[in-house]
Amino acid sequence: MLTETIKGKIMKILTKIATIALILGTSSLFASNSNSYTISNNYKLLNDISYAKKQQHLILDMSRALKINNVDMKAYEKFTKVLLGLLNGDDSLNLRGTEIPEIRAELNRIQELWKEELITLKSANSDIDITKAIDILNGVMAKMNQLVALYNKSFDRFQQKSRLSLIVEQYKIANERQIVAFNMR
Repeated sequence: MLTETIKGKIMKILTKIATIALILGTSSLFASNSNSYTISNNYKLLNDISYAKKQQHLILDMSRALKINNVDMKAYEKFTKVLLGLLNGDDSLNLRGTEIPEIRAELNRIQELWKEELITLKSANSDIDITKAIDILNGVMAKMNQLVALYNKSFDRFQQKSRLSLIVEQYKIANERQIVAFNMR
């Protein structure tokens, strides 16, 4: 009789432990999938990254236009506006700007090249000037590629920090649940 009582208590404890393990296991699985999406959406420079990538396409379009001796000043104005927005923020484009030193330094280098490009275009009178403008645009494109890589690196760091923070938080919650389950006995 005594052994049946002990077996019954052991079964109750094992059932509680299995239930808690099942709850903790499945909740963290669902939480990790939804949190990955949430982490991505909480990155403040997500729109800036998108515009930086669009700038790359705009440079290609401007380069193609220059090769057929067509200068689209609206494209140049748009590039200038977005470039300044990436550096300092722009509410109309929903750009935040950044204080990350590596990204700001790269944006400043792009801005210097861009000023040179605009001066070259304004004084372009020959095929040699157009060729120089295309060469400068190629330099701007190389710097934009580096900028996008820096934004991606920043985003990856943000995701890593967020995931680590999430893991720590989930561990704390799981630990609290274990304490509660232990005290329920």
